Amino acid sequence: MNAITTAESLALSLANPIDTLAVLDRQVKDLTAKCKELKDQIANELGEGNHRGEQYGVTVSLVNTTTVDYKALLAELGATPEQIAKYTTKGASIRVSPKA
Repeated sequence: MNAITTAESLALSLANPIDTLAVLDRQVKDLTAKCKELKDQIANELGEGNHRGEQYGVTVSLVNTTTVDYKALLAELGATPEQIAKYTTKGASIRVSPKA
C-alpha cells in the first residue's frame, strides 16, 4: 500500500497534468504486471476453486474462449470491399498515450 501512496503523492505534487499522467500511467503498468504475476502464481499453485487469504478471497476458474478471424473468413467467402463496407461501422475516440 505504501508504494501506491508514494506514487499518488508524487503524482499529486506535480504541477503539470501531463507529468502527473505519465507518473500514474507508469504505476498502473507496474501494478498491472505485478497483478498478472500474482494471478499466475495463485492459479499455478492452488488450481481451480475458491481460495481464501487472510483478508480476501479469489476464485480460480478455467474459461474457454472462441474467436473468429473475420478477416480471413470474409476473404475465404469472397466478400468484396463494398460488401464489407456495408456492414462496417466506424467511430472516433481520443487516445492519450503518455511517453517518458
